[in-house]
Amino acid sequence: MKVTLLGTSGAEGWPGLFCRCDACAKARKLRGKNIRTRCSALIDDVLKIDFPPDILHQVIVNDVDLRAMTALLFTHGHDDHFSAPELQYLSDYFVTTKITKPLPVYGPPEVIGFLEHRLDLHRVPISLHTLEPWRTVCVAGYRVTPILAQHDPSQTCFNFIIKNKQGATLLYAADTGWYEEPTWQFLRGVHLDGVVAECSKGPIEGGYMAHMCIPEVCRMRQILIDSGSLPADAPVVTTHHSHLGGLMHDELEAILAPQGITTGYDGLTFHIQAHHVGAEQNRSHKVSATL
Repeated sequence: MKVTLLGTSGAEGWPGLFCRCDACAKARKLRGKNIRTRCSALIDDVLKIDFPPDILHQVIVNDVDLRAMTALLFTHGHDDHFSAPELQYLSDYFVTTKITKPLPVYGPPEVIGFLEHRLDLHRVPISLHTLEPWRTVCVAGYRVTPILAQHDPSQTCFNFIIKNKQGATLLYAADTGWYEEPTWQFLRGVHLDGVVAECSKGPIEGGYMAHMCIPEVCRMRQILIDSGSLPADAPVVTTHHSHLGGLMHDELEAILAPQGITTGYDGLTFHIQAHHVGAEQNRSHKVSATL
């Protein structure tokens, strides 16, 4: 399974749109891996996770062909993950070759309901599918299991367990705080070959509980290893970093790498296999962001 992180920032981006903090000033100066766009990912170049307002930039920078998408998964309805108006450009008003096969779109009920009422489904070639927590569905050749994130009590928020035909299994855990017990209990029965874990708060513990900090990401990895769900040398990669955490990419790397965790950045690609690949082999698959 090929995993590409197209965007790795929190909601406001990094540097933040209107922010003049030290972390944003440093990112503007240093650029490279310190420039982060809104969170999204791509599996095997065909299965898309979330559709942020930065999607056009991400597609151009990473040379992504969105016509190759076989399905689109939404984690939840927050604007930085769910930019519904961008989907209107699937319609024949905006493409020279009409798209005749509808794009399957999957998400929690709030997301699917919004799309049903806000898009002209006679013109926009998508098919809508509501996901339920814990219920595994077949999505374009993948087995996808939505699990409950700890993020926004006013709406359904998912993380995903994604398994391909070869058995490689990824936990995609962006936009969540520390899981509640039903999610942990579910994960104890799942074998994983890799994890993408959000790390919005950087070194800051406590406070806003809808995101995770570095110590929590480290604890998550260790719990998954101790429970037998995750091999000790399986890749764990971070995403959804916020400037509010204050640490530049190299500073995050210095803290996370000794813990067996890779610091994600825009454009990072890595591979996992069933029964996983070793950390050194996995590192050889990474590509640099071209920002």
